[in-house]
Amino acid sequence: MTQLPSDRELHDLRVDLKVERLKLASLVESLADLLSDWELTSAAQERCDSAALRLQSFYTGIERCFVQIVRVLNGGPPDGADWHRRLLERMAVATESRPSLLTASTLKDLAELMRFRHVVRHLYSYELERGQVLRLLQKAIQLWPDLMQELQTFEDWLQDVVR
Repeated sequence: MTQLPSDRELHDLRVDLKVERLKLASLVESLADLLSDWELTSAAQERCDSAALRLQSFYTGIERCFVQIVRVLNGGPPDGADWHRRLLERMAVATESRPSLLTASTLKDLAELMRFRHVVRHLYSYELERGQVLRLLQKAIQLWPDLMQELQTFEDWLQDVVR
């Protein structure tokens, strides 16, 4: 079995993950605010643009957690053009040095958000489909409680390892 990092590195990882989780929780609150007045605003395109940008930020924050985990526990993120997809998939698989982080259901939902992030980064905002943005906005909000619990469970595992 691969030797785990030092207690200090594991403690720091746990703190870093908690910080990211709290930031993500705040971001999800802003997503919920966008959703609550989705139809009430006369600035529909601006609302859609804002939601798309926040959804991109949501996935980016989640991926930041994954990168921190693999840097400390698995020697770093994968290489290659498809490293984002491979990193996500690895989070649903246990390794010698850590348990899996994601369930199959969460993995599937996050994969869709990852693909959407790519779309947001490569299209002009006016090209985004408002219905797709709304659907993914709803999905992210519904996904958050399960994902937050999975992150918390992983943080708890880190705490147990440090003890």
